[in-house]
Amino acid sequence: MSVHRACCDIKVPRLGSLNKNPTSAEEGASLEEFRAHCTEQGLECDTIHYSVPRRPSKGQSEAKKGQVTFFGDVDWVIQGNPDQEKVQRIIDMADIRYGFEAGTTAPPGDDAGHGEMVAFNGNGFVKSTRTGSAEYYKTVYGTYIRCEAAGFVSPADAQPDFVASTQHGGMTWTAALNDMFTNVEERCGAVGAAFGGMVHFEKLVGVAIALPTMSKENIFEAKEKYYPFAPHVEHNVRCVVVGFIADMAAAATKGVSGLDKVLYKGASGAAGGGADNSLALHTHLVTLRRSCVAQRPQDVRPQDVKEVYHLDSSSIVADFTLEHETLPPTSSLRSIPAPAPAKCNCSEWVVNALADAGVTHIFGGHGGALVPMVNAICKNPRVKWIYTRNEANASLMAAAYAKLTGRLAVCVATSGPGASNLTTGLLDALQDQCPMIAITGLKPRAGIGYSEFQDLQQSRMFAAGGLPMSLDVHSADALVPLLRDGVAKALTLRTTVHLGVPVDVQAAESPVPLKPFCAADVRDDVEHGASHSFAIKNVASELRAAAERGAGRCVIACGHRAVGAGEEILKLAERIHAPVLTRLDAKGVVNEAHPLAFGVIGVHGKSGLEKATKVIESAQLIISIGSHDDTLLLCNRAGLQIRPMIKFEPDAMCLQINSRYRALYDIVGEIKYTLGRLLKELGEPNPAGLSSISVGLSSENIPRLPSVSLMESWSRELAYSGMDVTAPDAATLHLATPMAQQAKLELPEETKELWRNLHTGQWRAPEEDVCYVGSRFQCTSMGSSDYCHPAIVMEEMSSRMDSNDVLCVDVGDVTLWASLSACLSKGQRTLSSERLGTMGYGLCAGLVASLVRGSTGRAVVVAGDGGIQMTINELGTAKQVFEESSDEHSLVIILLDNSKLGRVVFGFEGAEGCDLVSNIDFVMLAKAYGGDGLQVSSCEQLEGAMDAAFKSKGIFMLHVLTDPELKADMATFQDKSITMMNSG
Repeated sequence: MSVHRACCDIKVPRLGSLNKNPTSAEEGASLEEFRAHCTEQGLECDTIHYSVPRRPSKGQSEAKKGQVTFFGDVDWVIQGNPDQEKVQRIIDMADIRYGFEAGTTAPPGDDAGHGEMVAFNGNGFVKSTRTGSAEYYKTVYGTYIRCEAAGFVSPADAQPDFVASTQHGGMTWTAALNDMFTNVEERCGAVGAAFGGMVHFEKLVGVAIALPTMSKENIFEAKEKYYPFAPHVEHNVRCVVVGFIADMAAAATKGVSGLDKVLYKGASGAAGGGADNSLALHTHLVTLRRSCVAQRPQDVRPQDVKEVYHLDSSSIVADFTLEHETLPPTSSLRSIPAPAPAKCNCSEWVVNALADAGVTHIFGGHGGALVPMVNAICKNPRVKWIYTRNEANASLMAAAYAKLTGRLAVCVATSGPGASNLTTGLLDALQDQCPMIAITGLKPRAGIGYSEFQDLQQSRMFAAGGLPMSLDVHSADALVPLLRDGVAKALTLRTTVHLGVPVDVQAAESPVPLKPFCAADVRDDVEHGASHSFAIKNVASELRAAAERGAGRCVIACGHRAVGAGEEILKLAERIHAPVLTRLDAKGVVNEAHPLAFGVIGVHGKSGLEKATKVIESAQLIISIGSHDDTLLLCNRAGLQIRPMIKFEPDAMCLQINSRYRALYDIVGEIKYTLGRLLKELGEPNPAGLSSISVGLSSENIPRLPSVSLMESWSRELAYSGMDVTAPDAATLHLATPMAQQAKLELPEETKELWRNLHTGQWRAPEEDVCYVGSRFQCTSMGSSDYCHPAIVMEEMSSRMDSNDVLCVDVGDVTLWASLSACLSKGQRTLSSERLGTMGYGLCAGLVASLVRGSTGRAVVVAGDGGIQMTINELGTAKQVFEESSDEHSLVIILLDNSKLGRVVFGFEGAEGCDLVSNIDFVMLAKAYGGDGLQVSSCEQLEGAMDAAFKSKGIFMLHVLTDPELKADMATFQDKSITMMNSG
């Protein structure tokens, strides 16, 4: 749907801040007056930003304008006395753009009401609340619906009068809608509007009516009967919203009638009204599954819909894009094409099911045992086939796709070596806990086990590698349930699974017609909305108790599942004066220029920079947020847990995956929201220091733990057990002398001073010798002036990266340089092969990031000359994909070339055989693949070359020559009582 490009960017204050009587009906005058009023009132806070395209031109075809139709009467619903004949009216949804009912709804021929309804995209979606039926409290949908009272907009391809959007939320639903309507549309002469579109809610409160209102009872006077269900609360959820908003008094003065057919007069809260008595608001919605990738209601499929609710006005908006139709035009209906036939072969069924699960790209190689599957991929418009130059790279790309998007990833390969090539990427995804399924072709069933060519026992091979599920499909009948089990296991356990499908099964007719895939959103079924409030209160009390006893040496550790919660993490860190450490995959989750950001840990098994090492060694409590492995923070070198932990995870299955270590509290729920609850429970910060973080809360409202907190109990238990945290033989310490069992380690004076500065707020005034423009950490190893310094390269790169860019880090010395010297301060994402350490991962991840981001962001690959050559053939894949795409893609490759395998030669004394060819023209190679590039050998050349790289489109190779003798140093966590070889 096209809209005019001319936009008016305006700031809209909360409801009631402006005079509602416009001085002019002309759009321009109203907006100018509005802007002037904002300036005069100094409205700079508590605002919401809208981009509002102007009305379509007067010459626009009338057939394209939205036509509003009202059915029934809302008073019937309120009083419970509908017209029995008119209630049976059947409404065809085929030509409805959007609409909702104001009563109860049911399929044709069903005399009983089923509940709330939303209509869009050719279907009516009904929340069935009728007890005694098979559909009780389920969502059903269909083209024909019977309802008591409703409002609709048609035709299906109508162009709206206005499109309003915001990316800045935090307001209640009522406030946001009333503000937008009052201050924008009413000033253009509208007294009411129908609206529909996509909304992202920070917090959603939905309610459902329960019974058909046929008994002549006022539903507002008998709410316990008609609204017996508790409000449903969700967080971080996307919805399709449909509703009406109007100024009822203004409508009456202008002769506009019929609004009372769908708007409750004077109702509020769960029944629908708003914060302003002059405006009436009634909204319904459908919640969308996490796998839904649609950006418009017109792209949402029935299988994407989860629930249908009446929208409570207290819901908190994150962002929205809404289409508005001013009232009241007339109605005209039109049909839409019938759905395609449902018959298909097994490959087509599989690909359609994967698309239902949210898969948008499928990566793989090709071969004779995979032809039907690849044909089905290429024919399906919902997925993009990415043919890679080697299957090993296909599995690495799929692993990066899963990590970046959080969705199920898919890679495919033919039989024999095609399947065996997948192994490294599958293990990479397995260790980094990424949901992924590999589908490989097998020889025809009649020849499996004795074929002379490319016949391999794949399931045994992958199972031996550690995959929790690796099975061969022996019949078409077995394919659907095995695919269901595999996808369900991959999504819920965040793991990697494999199915081997014989080529004749791929081509066989599917025993099941095309239908929504039941396992598409299985993760939603295991996600908990939030931990109970008492758990949040206990965590707050634990932190408060530690603070009051002066024992608040807390460290916050972030993993990649904390993406999106960076602001809350830093607020918590400031509240409790705790340093923040991140895994490499979580680099960018928090603003790394913040003085409490102590850098990356876990790179090549190292604990991080010097300060990071000190806080880990002396920490008394670890707050783990979305991290998949906390061994480095919790354990001594013997692998025994010596520090207590509080853990935050998005769903309960993450706790099961990472159940090796004991936590004082496990907090389950959307991380951004649960941290917000904790911050609220802690109260306002105390500028005087940590000892009174309960400022702002009355004493009776502060939950108190017993005199000894769980953290102290843990420490005492550890001491009483006789475990010396520095000893390699802690299991036999019960045989040691009582003196040795005291396990009291005196902190070094430097460490004491570090914590003293943290607790007294010294971090708020950064040291003068620390530069926060690039990285807050300074590299003291200067290297030769004849080369570019990698630290300066990373700083120049960081300063140019936008918020939607993705940093893709390869494995080697470049991993340390990127983690030490790159400073991500805008919420950028980072992808790396964190656990397996697969060289060549960076370029594969970069290609994926450029595909996913499209024209909205770029992929920035940091790789060494050793790693890049392991997957550089995928420049051919990038060239092909970019040329076939209608989008603009940016793949910037920053190649740090020191002509050796730096991590091996520097990490292991006496290592030989690490030299590489030193005169390869990587820029010419990039140009051979249709890209561009520059080579730089000094820091003076770097700024201009980096500018060119970040302005480029397509492939750009920035070949940086670095000092072969310059080593990337990172402080290591030395446990001197244990002798252990440095793993590099």
